[in-house]
Amino acid sequence: MTSTVKKPLVYVVDDDVRLAETLCGILAKAGYDTTTLHDGRSAVAAVKEHRPDAMLLDLMLPDIDGIEVIRQTQAVAPGLPIVMLSGQGSIKAALEATRLGAYDFLEKPPDANRIRLTIANALERGRLERRVGRLQDEIAERYQMVGNSPALQRVKDLIARAAPTSASVLVTGESGVGKELVARALLAQSPRAGEAFVALNCAAIQKDLIESELFGHEKGSFTGAVTARTGRLEEADNGTLFLDEIGDMPLNAQAKLLRFLEESEIQRVGGNQAIRLDVRVIAATNKNLPQCVSERTFREDLFHRLNVVSIRVPSLRERPEDIEPLALFFLDRYCRRHNRTLQLSSGCFPVLRAHDWPGNVRELRNAIERLVVLAQSNPVEPHELATLLDAAAGSLGMQGNGTLKAALDRAEREAVMKALAQAEGCVTDAADVLGIERPSLHRIMRRLGIVPQD
Repeated sequence: MTSTVKKPLVYVVDDDVRLAETLCGILAKAGYDTTTLHDGRSAVAAVKEHRPDAMLLDLMLPDIDGIEVIRQTQAVAPGLPIVMLSGQGSIKAALEATRLGAYDFLEKPPDANRIRLTIANALERGRLERRVGRLQDEIAERYQMVGNSPALQRVKDLIARAAPTSASVLVTGESGVGKELVARALLAQSPRAGEAFVALNCAAIQKDLIESELFGHEKGSFTGAVTARTGRLEEADNGTLFLDEIGDMPLNAQAKLLRFLEESEIQRVGGNQAIRLDVRVIAATNKNLPQCVSERTFREDLFHRLNVVSIRVPSLRERPEDIEPLALFFLDRYCRRHNRTLQLSSGCFPVLRAHDWPGNVRELRNAIERLVVLAQSNPVEPHELATLLDAAAGSLGMQGNGTLKAALDRAEREAVMKALAQAEGCVTDAADVLGIERPSLHRIMRRLGIVPQD
């Protein structure tokens, strides 16, 4: 059995029947499927019913002109590659067509090779734009701040106030709380949103290389510097530099960073030319910087210069009401990524809330992905979730005193007792409330020593 490759579909819209047939023949020989339409309204209706891959559109049509066709089709099929044709070469019409989204504007009679090349290029641009759109959607989803707790809302309010400015921002919080998400949100809501976002993890760079990484270097400035190199600050010119783990930056680099923040100028390592830059700096750390200042491992003047706006991201323990929406958000993400359809029974949420989450949102995200990969029940039962969490905690040496297991058992017992009370002691109805099978609930009750009369 042979498989067939779907051919790109091109609508040819022209009231000249013979020319339309000629154009269709040219495109058919180039490997395209075509549909012929002879007026503007028919073209718009056809696009609404079935979006083509591209459109070859005459400017002058018997009902509405090609410019109006572009307006109406872009409303229902944004980004559709359209190539305009006209026997009356008008610069004004060409400019208007391209402003509305047309890919190109060709004069009649069109050259066959030019038609094939233009349509091929229009289709390629359409593919690239769709790919960029998907990547932008993925990035937006990846850096989405999920939750409506008062603690998170305070963070969002600070972001909204600080984002329109160029003030330096210091983001603090435990590891895994989402400090980079705050930096991304500051960028997205700022006038620099379309400019570069450059990130540098200060803890991941060797101390003797961080100056070169941050400020760049000239050729021959040190052993191994065989060419000149642009630093992260220059890469972020007119945009935003995110310095993660700023507390691990060595003191000599701190002094140079302070000079840039004060004067907006840098010198590359080994260079003597001042380079003026416009960069907004957002720094983040899970360290106690005032304590680092007192221990003389962090410059006090740099701390105050970075701390113009301070945003502390709460731990997951401080926003337990966000655990459920976060879990569902990650469940949807990883089900799509791993091609699974999975649900959590209502009894899983007390188990999730009972966990301490020392790794914060990062730990929750990884736990949900692990669940999506390994879960055998669907909907996932509380005891299976608890087992997976227990195993993960055990691999980190957190099970020694049994506190995690005890917390999970308490949460599971609380969920079962609440469901039994709601069902007035009926195990079948309680199982429905929890979203699990009756035999599964019986097993959980036996394990926890629960009888309906309790």
